[in-house]
Amino acid sequence: MYLLEKEYERYIKDVGGAVVASTKPNQKIKDIRRSMNIRQEDLGTLMSLRRETISRIENGSISPTFAFLSKFSKLMALTKVIRDLEALSEIKMREGGVYMSNLKLLLFRLKVSPGDLEMISRLSEKGYQKSRAKILKNSMI
Repeated sequence: MYLLEKEYERYIKDVGGAVVASTKPNQKIKDIRRSMNIRQEDLGTLMSLRRETISRIENGSISPTFAFLSKFSKLMALTKVIRDLEALSEIKMREGGVYMSNLKLLLFRLKVSPGDLEMISRLSEKGYQKSRAKILKNSMI
């Protein structure tokens, strides 16, 4: 059973821990962002930062602050949870409504704005579809 809030919290720890434990935290931030198929512009918008600031953090020109890392970890975790829900709803169409109502509760508790939710959902769907297509392509080889 997929426990939404527990997975969300686990993903936050995974992302934050991976960045903090890395010998190259700036590169790790870039790798995580890319693994989620999120552009610097989109990440900047969601984090209320300019794309240039994201670029400077990823290139090591400036170090990420604790506030940046906290928000980044939560954003990546939310993106991952939405992707997981996309995959689960594809597998278990009947239970999708249950997962989505849990997601709405989580988003309410996190105070995610409707605009940010729409953007995160769009990016998550895009990333999920890209990963899915890659897996399907590789399984046919």
